[in-house]
Amino acid sequence: MTTGETLSDAATAPAPRRTRSGAVLVGPSIRARYLPAVLIGLPLISLLLSPFAGAGLQQWRRTRILDGHRGPLEQMLEPAWTQLLVGALLLWGLFALWAFVPLVFTRRVALLDEQHGALALRRGMRTTDRARIDQVVYAVGEAERGSLALIGIRDDAAQERQWLIPEIGWDQVSFDGLRMLQTAAGLRAAPPRGVLVDEARRARREQNNRELAQRLGMPWQDRYGHDEEAFQAEFDRIRRVLGGKEPAREGDPQP
Repeated sequence: MTTGETLSDAATAPAPRRTRSGAVLVGPSIRARYLPAVLIGLPLISLLLSPFAGAGLQQWRRTRILDGHRGPLEQMLEPAWTQLLVGALLLWGLFALWAFVPLVFTRRVALLDEQHGALALRRGMRTTDRARIDQVVYAVGEAERGSLALIGIRDDAAQERQWLIPEIGWDQVSFDGLRMLQTAAGLRAAPPRGVLVDEARRARREQNNRELAQRLGMPWQDRYGHDEEAFQAEFDRIRRVLGGKEPAREGDPQP
């Protein structure tokens, strides 16, 4: 084995998340799914809804003042911008709690214990099923977000059951957990998530280009599937031919 092959294998080797005990996490962690929402999505929603929260704080402050309360809190909330800011922060905290609780109790992941050859299915805070690694007959999943992983288990009585792991393609590390399981079970490991995502995007672009070519009656060549610049150049030429701005060649569609 050459040095280049060794470096290539190291670069594509699975690097999954692990629990504190060292078990491989097959699927996304709570932290991986929660942080993007609580740091990006929920603050934006809170800012959009901050005028409603600010109006509520203004009404609360007015009621407090009418009742004879003029403490530091009432004084701090006097400026309108303070009401908006505090309202946005309160909404952010409330939405963050609402997002965290169901995520904790509805998550579904598999824990792979390589040392003992064991696999456990976790639903929420509970372990609902267990299996040995040698009982895994298949483990497949798509690399894009929103996809499921399917893990097939065949027990000693030859009965099969299936585990569903949601969001296996959430990120590279989540997908690497599935790749690690495939390797441990003696199955063919999938390529890295980035490779599969790039190929899926290329396939979608190819499909779109095929549809555009079909509309113009443009002959499709296999090289267009991997050379988008060549397709675009030929596509533009065919459009000029159909528009009467360039003479047609043999095999070109007629205007």
